[in-house]
Amino acid sequence: MLRLIVFPVMALLSLSACSQQAKQKSETTATSVDVVNLGTADFDEKLKSTASKIVLDVRTDEEFNSGHLQGAINMNVNDPSFGDRLKQLDTAQPVFVYCLAGGRSARAAEILKDMGFPAVYNMEGGVSRWTYENRPLERPEGVAEKGMRKAAFETMMASVKDTLVLVDFWAKWCAPCKKITAYMPDIEKAYTGKFKVVKINYDDNPALVKELGLDNVPYLFLYKNGKQLWQQSGYLEADRLKEAINKQR
Repeated sequence: MLRLIVFPVMALLSLSACSQQAKQKSETTATSVDVVNLGTADFDEKLKSTASKIVLDVRTDEEFNSGHLQGAINMNVNDPSFGDRLKQLDTAQPVFVYCLAGGRSARAAEILKDMGFPAVYNMEGGVSRWTYENRPLERPEGVAEKGMRKAAFETMMASVKDTLVLVDFWAKWCAPCKKITAYMPDIEKAYTGKFKVVKINYDDNPALVKELGLDNVPYLFLYKNGKQLWQQSGYLEADRLKEAINKQR
């Protein structure tokens, strides 16, 4: 008789535990969110239509000071203290995150998602695409736009006579740029006296980048007597670059 009583009780306890686990799983699923990747136009529209939010710039301090979205706060995703600094944010608010080209912000967005923000919006293309589309940026008071302009760049290219010039737009944070920099001495050695390399920091020349319509790095150009002969967006192997140089010599 005792076994007949115990069995239903144990069965009820088991059913209750399963029900509780299912409820917890349902609640977890209901509250989890996916990162929403938006192009700059949709990101801008969503930003304007959301009254209460956090706008997070995950670039370096230097990049942030060169121009940032209105109301943005700066936390460098590559800083070891990034995770601890994120704990200062209000996780009850949606967060809009961006960087220069979209790579760093995508990493940050995954971290933010795991922290339980109600919505995480990542801007694809980053500030590069944002400025390319003539969308506004703010700068700290007294900080002027830095770097050269297109007129100065064209004058510099025209000043080099009868020599092929490779213009290499690069950035410190760009991994493919570092690969190009690593093999560039061999390229220069192979064309000694017939070739010149001009490296231009992408972050330090925002006006020039905008005027030339560059939305990412690395970006390579070949010029001769002020005339553009060739261009390449993205990483290029050394042999492929030599092929391009040989065709334009």
